[in-house]
Amino acid sequence: MEFKHAFHVFVDNFSTTYKLLLYRLVVLAITVGLGCAVIIPALGCISDTVQYTQLRSSFTALWSDLIALNTDNLQASAEAVREAFGSFKHLLSDKSWLIATVAVCLSIVYLIDRFLVSIGNYVTGCLVHDKMVMHTVSSFTFTLFKNIKQATLYAVIYAPIAFVYDALCVVIMWAIISVGLKVLPITLIKIFLVAILFLVFSAVKFAFTADWLPSLIRAKMKHGKAIEYTFIRKGKHTGAVLSTSLVLKLTVFALNVAAGIFTFGAGLLLTIPASSLILISYCFVNFFDRNKLKYFVDEYTVIGPKKETPVSREEFFKGDED
Repeated sequence: MEFKHAFHVFVDNFSTTYKLLLYRLVVLAITVGLGCAVIIPALGCISDTVQYTQLRSSFTALWSDLIALNTDNLQASAEAVREAFGSFKHLLSDKSWLIATVAVCLSIVYLIDRFLVSIGNYVTGCLVHDKMVMHTVSSFTFTLFKNIKQATLYAVIYAPIAFVYDALCVVIMWAIISVGLKVLPITLIKIFLVAILFLVFSAVKFAFTADWLPSLIRAKMKHGKAIEYTFIRKGKHTGAVLSTSLVLKLTVFALNVAAGIFTFGAGLLLTIPASSLILISYCFVNFFDRNKLKYFVDEYTVIGPKKETPVSREEFFKGDED
């Protein structure tokens, strides 16, 4: 039932997708700008080297032979690329300080991106909450500035925790790929197992942080209390939440992959913000249901505790004020 109610709440709040899209485009512009400020100077230090020039020219020659179906020179071109790539690897090892600096700077850029995205998720949570409690449409910009202090504090806490968790997951997945999956001869099986690991890690993070936003926005908890509440899983049916999280993450992943492939990436403009919206909708539905709180799933339908007597719209608002 939670999955069905979450979908109905998502549909009822679908217009928020476009507001979140505009916000995400602004965040993307900032992230790309910062990333280019890091990558372009680093590429400038490498592109002037002889090794890079040889690698580029050998790749160009190989590509020309492939296009022209010049099988006589194909083996020689491939060998030239192999030798040039070996020389380029030695260049990168000599410039390990540059690679390390770029990696640290890009990690900071990624952290800034997660920080800004977390602020947008907090604002989206406020919009979903207003629609579920009062069925009112709130302004994204007004809600952003109204809650900027709380949203920023949430992002300052959440973004580093999520960053550390993601980094640990990447390390674990890399270790499994480089060591555990070496025995597998078929590349497709490796990709399949990596995708499963990605979904499991993502679902675990989502399941254990699902109560964070609702506890801040609906329950008005302090940040310390909200963190304690979201990570203490006693009596919260963690297994059911985790299984639903896995289904949601799988659905979202498949939807985004399909949009990326069949629309040449254009559909991602809609599916990425919509994915965030449906995940946030589930967080609030799960919180409301577990705490036996009434909420709107559309303009005329109010969901409440199973044993509660059905109420009218007017009685619902009167009861909420009491």
